[in-house]
Amino acid sequence: MNGMANRQYKDTVFRKFFNHEREIAELYQAIRPQDDIREEDITISTLDDVFLDQQKNDLSFLWKDQSVVLVEHQSSINPNMPYRLLIYSVLVMLTSFVDSKALYGTKLVTIPAPHFYVLYIGDDMEKDEDTLRLSAAFKETGADLELVCHVVNITYKEQREILERCKPLREYSYFVHRVDEDKKSGMTLDEAIRETITYCIAHGIMKAFLEEYREEVIKMFALQWDAEEEKKVLRAEGVEEGLARGRAEGKAVGKAEGKAEGKAEGRTEGTIAAVRSLMETLHCTKEKAIELLKIPDDLRPKVMALL
Repeated sequence: MNGMANRQYKDTVFRKFFNHEREIAELYQAIRPQDDIREEDITISTLDDVFLDQQKNDLSFLWKDQSVVLVEHQSSINPNMPYRLLIYSVLVMLTSFVDSKALYGTKLVTIPAPHFYVLYIGDDMEKDEDTLRLSAAFKETGADLELVCHVVNITYKEQREILERCKPLREYSYFVHRVDEDKKSGMTLDEAIRETITYCIAHGIMKAFLEEYREEVIKMFALQWDAEEEKKVLRAEGVEEGLARGRAEGKAVGKAEGKAEGKAEGRTEGTIAAVRSLMETLHCTKEKAIELLKIPDDLRPKVMALL
């Protein structure tokens, strides 16, 4: 990763761009077109430093004192988002809307109705909308708890309905799209970000925001982009290193048992190396690194024990 992407820049461009009631109102109006969403009815309640590894939720806000909306922005499909949003929602309620002492009284404590959304940008989702359910993770059916997360595809595309309904979201989506296209044309990441910023300002796209936060956006976006690329590379390197070690050891033994054992051990060693590298690079916990690398469930206990 290049040195200019300072690790202190934990905010994403999305999080900072949608950190004002005006943009949030436009975003929620696009998501909830059946209601009249006004800026004065929005109260921001976004969490900071949710986990020990300093991760933050992207956006949460109260609408009309009746709904609390939690929004996450993702560039990969994560089936664990309902679980994460469940945790975020409890923390938002306790820190912003509920006096925990009142929960032990006899009077009903009313709370805003929660709604959950993931805004997705990437190549892995063809549909415009999808849903993720917490119950998909349960080990048996018929549980008494459910959380429905609405996944909305905001990848830039002409005439995509959600983007047509929300100008800030369309501009943000185009910004990401143009950086991606510039990189594919051969530019370095830094060149692509700077060229995109210059183009967008000249064409009135996120103009005021980019003029005010140009250098910060460069640093934030480089960090955000490189972290995603780093995860992909580390996953590939970890698997490849494991397979290479397994092949080498299996070949040395010259037996089927030796090959299987060698591959298994090599796979574990390669995975551990990838986890440690990601922990050091992103300054995150081993649990978070394992989650980001999408290590198979059957391998996780062994990796955790050896770290």
